[in-house]
Amino acid sequence: MDSRCSTTGHPDAGVAGVRALADMLDGIADPRKLRGIRHQISAVLTVMVLAVLAGARNFREIADRSAELPSDLLTLAGCRVHPRTGEHVVPSAATIRRVAHGIDADATDHQVSAWLRAEALARTTARDAAGVLADTLVAVAMDGKTIRNTIEPGGPEGNEIKLFSALTHAEAIVIAQHRIPAGTNEITQVPALLDGVDLRGVVVTGDAAHACHGTASHITTERGGHYVLTVKGNHPGLLAQATAVLPPAAPGSEHHVTDDRGHGRVVRRAIWVAPADGVDFPGVAQVFRIRRDTFDHLGRRLSKEVVHGVTSLTAERATPEQIAGLVRNHWRIENKSHWVRDVVYREDHQHAYAGTGAQVMATLRNLALGLLRLAGVTQITRTLQRITADRARILPIIAAATNANRH
Repeated sequence: MDSRCSTTGHPDAGVAGVRALADMLDGIADPRKLRGIRHQISAVLTVMVLAVLAGARNFREIADRSAELPSDLLTLAGCRVHPRTGEHVVPSAATIRRVAHGIDADATDHQVSAWLRAEALARTTARDAAGVLADTLVAVAMDGKTIRNTIEPGGPEGNEIKLFSALTHAEAIVIAQHRIPAGTNEITQVPALLDGVDLRGVVVTGDAAHACHGTASHITTERGGHYVLTVKGNHPGLLAQATAVLPPAAPGSEHHVTDDRGHGRVVRRAIWVAPADGVDFPGVAQVFRIRRDTFDHLGRRLSKEVVHGVTSLTAERATPEQIAGLVRNHWRIENKSHWVRDVVYREDHQHAYAGTGAQVMATLRNLALGLLRLAGVTQITRTLQRITADRARILPIIAAATNANRH
């Protein structure tokens, strides 16, 4: 499904989908005192997600977009009806801000990620039953993102919130997210990030920061998963061992080559692979070298980049072409998640975020993007623009995102 997705989806499926969404969000504890509560926590959070689906980027825009939602959606979200006017009463910007800053951000991340993980797994299982995923692995990328213009809760002044997330390569859905505590880094938080993810049948991809013994051992020995990790100079011993067993990068000796043309350039990617004989690294089966050469339309080289890496996948489980694909697709976490949140939702431009509100908003953006991806949407910006013009498009998108996983 692209940005032109149908607005005439099965109404019952959309109703069930919004209710399932509200039920999931109802599992998040309400920190407010009972006296004076006018909107249930699930109603506030559901309306926030629906508004983010309509392109809202901050608390004020969420309040504005919420007021423009169709009455049937507000009913499904659990918004109350004014006894005199008979119209729905939506949460104010102040209420939305208070809820976002008051709820447990880590618990919200856990709740939303678990729901998205289950939805993505249901979709994957259905495809596997049809024989689409026969003898293949589910690829998951992990990477961190700093949210600019934020203040980390409990951290030193000037520290910004850093979120560590895991995203499926195929669907581009965030299935886990974890705030990196002050004084730590991504490397130490891998177990916490992947804690709720069943790694059996999963290959985790990571950048060179994660090419360390602890991460590899956790993924393979402790969790039964696989890894593909790039290796750079920050791990000189491992890099030297990998380089030593690889064949020379002579022309014509590559195990797989691709040429991609576009924008007046040609990008050639070549990979060399070798058994990891004598390489001291947990679970390693193969090492690889990838060289990327960029040429202009006249064939003149513009740049050259060489990347080395290690994987626990054996030659029987992963061909050179597949390893190259896993390395390349790892960066979907930047292109399909971080970039969209930054550019489309302007996540790094929402100033004066103190406390946990920024993390909660990032989580709700992950949820909205996950719903769009599950619905088959590929053109995020155009789809958000269409929803902004016609809020009635939200219900069929939620129907497409959730109903396919219930049959």
